[in-house]
Parts: sequence; C-alpha cells; structure tokens
Amino acid sequence: MTSIMLAIARTVLRGVLPYPDPLRRVRVRRSARDVASRALWPQNEAAVTGLDYARLALLRLLWLQQQTRRAVRTGQRESAALVARTAMETCILGLWCLRDPDAVRKLRMSEVRAAPAMLTFLSITGILPQELIKQAIYALGEPEKLPDVRSMTSKIDAKTGATLAIHLYDLAYRPASQYFTHATSSALLRHVTTERRRTIRPSNPWVRRAPVRLADACVGLLAGAIANQVGASTELFAHYGEDHARRVLPPLLVTIGKAMVTTLSFADVLGLWRQALEVKKHLSRSRPDEAPAEREACLRALYDMVITRLDLDVPSEAIQPIIDYIVVKVLVQWDAEFVSRSSTPSGVGDVAEA
Repeated sequence: MTSIMLAIARTVLRGVLPYPDPLRRVRVRRSARDVASRALWPQNEAAVTGLDYARLALLRLLWLQQQTRRAVRTGQRESAALVARTAMETCILGLWCLRDPDAVRKLRMSEVRAAPAMLTFLSITGILPQELIKQAIYALGEPEKLPDVRSMTSKIDAKTGATLAIHLYDLAYRPASQYFTHATSSALLRHVTTERRRTIRPSNPWVRRAPVRLADACVGLLAGAIANQVGASTELFAHYGEDHARRVLPPLLVTIGKAMVTTLSFADVLGLWRQALEVKKHLSRSRPDEAPAEREACLRALYDMVITRLDLDVPSEAIQPIIDYIVVKVLVQWDAEFVSRSSTPSGVGDVAEA
C-alpha cells in the first residue's frame, strides 16, 4: 500500500512542480539546430534521404517547442495542448524517416494522394475538370497512404529496441487526441461541470506544464536520434529528453485528481486517512497465515469506502477488477514485509529505530 501511494505521489509531484532548466534548454536548442541544419538541402530530389526529412522534422519541432512554451506562458491551454500533440506527431514522423528505408518515396506518394483534394477548388470554380486534375497528378506516381502514427511508433521502437517513443505515444499523444483534437465524447464532456451544468468554458484535463514538457521531451528524443545517425554526441539530448518525459502527467490521472479535489471534503480525506491507518495496524498485527479472509475483507472495505466517497460515474463491473488487483498486490507486499521483518536478527530492528 505504501509503495503504491509513494509511486503515485512521486509521479504527481514530478508532473506538477516546476522544473526550470533554461540554460540546458538553450544548449539543447543550439546543438539541435546545428545537427538539423548542418547540410544544405540536396538540389537533386533523387538524392534526398530519410535523414534529410528527419532534419526538417527537427527544425519544425524546435519551432513547435517555442510555440508551445509561448501558448503556456500566455494562458492559452487549449492551444498549448494542440501544438504539443503536433510536436509529438512531428517527432514520430522524424524518427520513422530515420528507420524506414522507403520513407522518402512514401512521403512523396502521400502528397500525390492528397493533391487532388487540395486542388478541388480548381474544379469547383470551373477552371479545370476534376478528372483532368487527377490524371495530371497521378502521372507523378501511384498514390500511397502513410502509415498511421501508432504503426510508425511501433516500427521505431522495434528497430531501436527502445521504449520512450511508444511510452510518450501512449502517455500523451493518444489522450491528447481524445481530449483536445477529435470531437469525441471525452472532449464534449469537458463542457459539463461537476454540478452537471453545461458551460462554454471546458475543463482542462491536463496540468499547465505538461504540454511544454512533452514538446521538450520530443526535441531531446528526435535530436538524439539524428545525432546518433550522423555520429555526433547524444548524451545531452538523451538526458534532456528522458528528464522531461518523466515529468509528463497523463491527462486521465489529472482528471481523476481534479475530480477527487472537488468531490472529497476535508472530513472525507480525514476519515479515509484514519481508516487507512486502522487497516495498516490490522495488517501489521496479523501473520500472513492468520485469518486471510478477514485481512482481505478489511482491505476491501477501505477501497469500497474510497470508491463510495468519490462517487464515480463508472459501472462497478469496470472498477471491481482494478480493486481485486490492488487488494492482491497490497496483501502480497505486506506478507513480504512481514517475512522480511521476521528474518531480521533480534535486536537489529531496535538498534535501527534508536
């Protein structure tokens, strides 16, 4: 129980507390610009490589990082989330360009696929017929759709053996798409208050600094990959990206936390705290083989009280498996701690406490 609470507390504090590193950010941006713009764009289109597109992606990412920070500073939280999501997508595309040997051709053919729709205004205004537009464009090659972002991310991690890209995708990109970009139920329900009133101002399911940290992590991730490709030092980029990635809070955790703040009163928190202490004492006094059903029932009563106080609008069938998992995990941890205490030589514990 203690380890679970400490893990959640560490995650929340890392995501909420300030993490100022302006000097390192200046160094990272300067080094990233150097890595991205070191070579001229090839005059011959046939000579363009995935590395060239990855460098362009890094330049765009540096711009998006700047715009995300500006949006956060000026209180434009919706814009900050949308720009940070775009930064994540740009980062994934750049990494994919480094890993897929056929990336350049696929990028060009995806442009061919999108061109007819972009030139539809010519047929609408009667300048050119739509069939003629398609015929002219398709002469450039067979149109092709780019892989989706998830497929790109999976290929990146499979090629590199790393997990940071997929981690950021699951942690931030998908939730940001769900809450901010697409017209989903989650996005629309942001306009319903905790009192079930409709409002024009949506709730913010992300903490203020999360978009900035996501953009910062993306810069470190892509710049490090390009630096590794060209044989430059990657240490600065790797540490920068990992440090900021650890401080990106998932939107769902923020949403639950805000719901708890508005739902639980001080008396509720105090009551839950007292109940938790009672459960802790009960578990500490009993042996693992003594009344296991009673110990489990005591722990379940605590979690049932938490769920009742939170008044979550979620079916019990969805919550029960989670409670079952946590109860089993907490009991296993307490049993392990009991065995550890029992194996401690007599008197050692007293000396440690003294």
